[in-house]
Amino acid sequence: MNVRAALSGFCLFLLTNVAGGAQVQDLPNATAEHGGFGLPDQRGGRLLLIPRLARPELMKAALCGGGRRVAVHFEGRQVEEANNNGRQTSYNFEKLAGSVFTVLGNNVDSGAPCFIASDALLAERAVLGVAAPEGSGACLQRSRFATLRDRRVVHCWPIGRMASEKHVALLEFDRRGKDALASLVFVDGARTVFADYPAEFLGAGQDLWRVGDGGVLSPEGIRVVCALQRGEWYALGIAWAGGEGQLLSLWISERSDRFTKVINDYWYQAPI
Repeated sequence: MNVRAALSGFCLFLLTNVAGGAQVQDLPNATAEHGGFGLPDQRGGRLLLIPRLARPELMKAALCGGGRRVAVHFEGRQVEEANNNGRQTSYNFEKLAGSVFTVLGNNVDSGAPCFIASDALLAERAVLGVAAPEGSGACLQRSRFATLRDRRVVHCWPIGRMASEKHVALLEFDRRGKDALASLVFVDGARTVFADYPAEFLGAGQDLWRVGDGGVLSPEGIRVVCALQRGEWYALGIAWAGGEGQLLSLWISERSDRFTKVINDYWYQAPI
């Protein structure tokens, strides 16, 4: 493996998570209880779960773009090849260590992550379809978001919609001293749930939420990988692509106005 690439990726991972503010590097990359994010190969016919789990063969389904649920079959564990360049991308699929799953049926989008889900995560829970936003979506309610957080909304971008009353948007709140805050907000009718991305402002032009962002928040690269619901329980799988790689997170809320991050993964994909 290219040690310099791996070290660079690790440093970028730490920087993006320290900027996020909450020591999320201590969270697992995948869990037996929930599952983990799957990297597609170049055809979209296989998925690679890079974090090691004890019983990957127990996972039988993956949730992919648009709310698509596909059956998968555990193929085996592949080892890392010596000439691996350290990039966790589809073109490097064959050279990375991880658990390989075959997609049963039609291939998935090779350019987007899936979430390989445990039976426990899927049990009695609806997988919500995810579509592109139409119009302003949840951003029509930005004054309500400001009231709920007691903080002015500076920017709001619609990210996705699940149904007529279910929407996801990206918010940037006003900065208070060094305290910067971005949030993904999930709106289901009267229910509003926030997934927070706090950051520390270090000066004009300095990175905040992602390496290379120059302190400017953008919705570009953010996608909802999956969404699940059972009553007042929700889960969101989020991918946030940047110039150096993808932040991958699973958020869960249970009868609360806040999501809790339970999985935090990172794919280093910087150009060679």
